[in-house]
Amino acid sequence: MIVKPDTLEHLVLYQADDDWLELGNPHYYAGYFESDLVKRKALLLDTIRSLADAGYLKIGQLERRDPGKPRSLDWQEWPGTLDDQMARLAEVYTPEVDDDDDWFYSCWFDLTDAGQHVIDALPQPDHRFFKGAL
Repeated sequence: MIVKPDTLEHLVLYQADDDWLELGNPHYYAGYFESDLVKRKALLLDTIRSLADAGYLKIGQLERRDPGKPRSLDWQEWPGTLDDQMARLAEVYTPEVDDDDDWFYSCWFDLTDAGQHVIDALPQPDHRFFKGAL
């Protein structure tokens, strides 16, 4: 898979480069490419599937594994095949539900070494995507 600059794929990988990436973040950036919520959801699901299938991202969640460290969270990949993970993602990713933003942190993405190589070879995304960001 070739990731082109200033695409949603580029933005997702770029954001995941800093740390684990929560689902709400790429949903926000998908809004630059699709304003219709149903189409945006489909676009983001397709994008995540493509990036995961290429081996650039892993799909999972944050969980507390050490009871002695209640504020410590670890990333855990969701079990199953990519199809299983995508089915679970489609189930928890519900931006179309009014007054429910629990989905925002229901899934987290982890950049792989292959994804890191891709993002290292790309320029930074255009500044227009980060207007108003601190």
